[in-house]
Amino acid sequence: MRFPFWMQVLAVAGLVVVLVLAITDVVDDWSDWVILGAIVVAATGFAIAINNRQYPTRKRAFTRDRHSDW
Repeated sequence: MRFPFWMQVLAVAGLVVVLVLAITDVVDDWSDWVILGAIVVAATGFAIAINNRQYPTRKRAFTRDRHSDW
């Protein structure tokens, strides 16, 4: 089941608004912002790490024959 693009944008915008309101309500001083920044950086790194490559590198081809030193 796929939603139209405009509905996805609307849902993400609503989620961002709710998260911003929740974060600004909870965060008190600079140390909370540092922890929040660390969480955001870690989550972004995790998302990059598990992302599938669209164009994976090809496997290295090698041969084993009677002239090979392997």
